Amino acid sequence: MALIEVDNVVKIYNPGLADELTAVHAASLSIEAGEVAVLTGPSGSGKTSLLSLIGCMARPTSGRILVDGKDVVKLPERFLTNIRRQAFGFIFQQFHLIRELTVLENVLLPLFPLALGTRTMNERALSILERLKIDNKKHLQVKKLSGGEQQRVAIARALINKPRIIIADEPTAHLDRKLAQEFIDTLDQLNHEGKTIIIATHDPFVHDNPLVTRSIVMRDGQIERIDTK
Repeated sequence: MALIEVDNVVKIYNPGLADELTAVHAASLSIEAGEVAVLTGPSGSGKTSLLSLIGCMARPTSGRILVDGKDVVKLPERFLTNIRRQAFGFIFQQFHLIRELTVLENVLLPLFPLALGTRTMNERALSILERLKIDNKKHLQVKKLSGGEQQRVAIARALINKPRIIIADEPTAHLDRKLAQEFIDTLDQLNHEGKTIIIATHDPFVHDNPLVTRSIVMRDGQIERIDTK
């Protein structure tokens, strides 16, 4: 069984209204554990909408999404939140870090609903920050960091709950080529450790990278083709 199964999924925004928009139409695909899959296509093609559905950040209008064999579409919100927290780590285009908080505080945020204890939480966070070579900035406010440093903090936050799946939305949009390569190198390491990675991007540097095992090309809300590399 595939890790993720998307079966005939449709996502309609504002149904029945004048501004109704079908963002995803009859999308079906499967993603195996350990894959690096990229959703690509022009702006407005539906790749970010499909990514948010796969990551349980939104519910489809119709269709099924299975994560580890569980149909997450049917789950009550509290159970969906648990799956989102346990299975997925998210890296957003704008990072969505809290600029007034320190690096360490930002990384710890996803852990606060859990009963781990302060010492365990700090040890886990510091271990990840050290690995990403940003532990020396742990007490700095995020607003004082460079773009590349903020990217590493966003990656650390995505890893803090030990997710099996990394979801990244346009992760290189605001990075120069050197920083983009550093990001790809980090993803490569995570993939070798068994993480499944799903990225939405229109950056050829990402979707043409040898790291990618499957490319899902979208246009007008539909999957145009799937290329296995």
